[in-house]
Parts: sequence; structure tokens; C-alpha cells
Amino acid sequence: MSGYKPGVLVVDDDPDVLAAMAHMLQARGFRVLAAGEGDTAVALCQEHGDIDVLVADLSLPGDLNGNLARRVTAAHPHIKVIFATGVPRNIALAMGLVQPQAPYLEKPVNADVLESAIRMVLTAPRAPARGTSDGR
Repeated sequence: MSGYKPGVLVVDDDPDVLAAMAHMLQARGFRVLAAGEGDTAVALCQEHGDIDVLVADLSLPGDLNGNLARRVTAAHPHIKVIFATGVPRNIALAMGLVQPQAPYLEKPVNADVLESAIRMVLTAPRAPARGTSDGR
């Protein structure tokens, strides 16, 4: 397969989940970077300017409440975010961790669902920052 391969940064503190998601995405033709915590993810974003999508857990040690996504998108507004987490969506919404329009996957995530979510955000218009709605 030739042509552009979207870059995906996967962040999860569970090494088994991280390896599984990275493998799933590589097998489906994505360029994948992986990080086990927020600071490493931010550093990878600085080093690699060609990341298109961040797939991040909501509860990372030292970086709780989805703060990683805010840090990454503040510095790199072109990066689209998908949350893949064990926190049920209704709880994350009630706690204000994510906005209703945020792409959100509950773990465990299968390869088809993960790929579909990534392709969807890659083709969707850029959503407004946290706290606003694009009316979609």
C-alpha cells in the first residue's frame, strides 16, 4: 500500500493494552507511536510533527481527568483526540471529563471499532475546544 499513512499516538498506562492497540493499528496501516504516560506523549508530539490522532486513556498516572488531551491540543491544534478508557462514558460526562461530542471508546476496544473511530475523526471537521459545541 502506498500513499500517506495517518500517524496515531496511543497513550495508555497498561503496557498490555498499549501494545495491543499499537499492534492493531499497525496491522491496519497506521503509523503508530506509543507512550505509557502523559509526559512521554507530549515529548513525542514535540519530536514528531506528523501525528494526526491521539488515542488516550482518561486516567493516566500524574495526568488525570483528560488533561493530556488538553495539553496536546493546546500545543498541536491539528491533532484530533479519541478517548479510549475504562471509565464509563456517562461517568466521564457527569464528572466533566469530556464533552458530549468527544469521540469516546470504552475498553476493551476491538480493532474494527478503533479503526472506524480514527477514520471518522480524520474525515470530520475540527471540533471546537472543550466547553463549546459546533452544533453537530
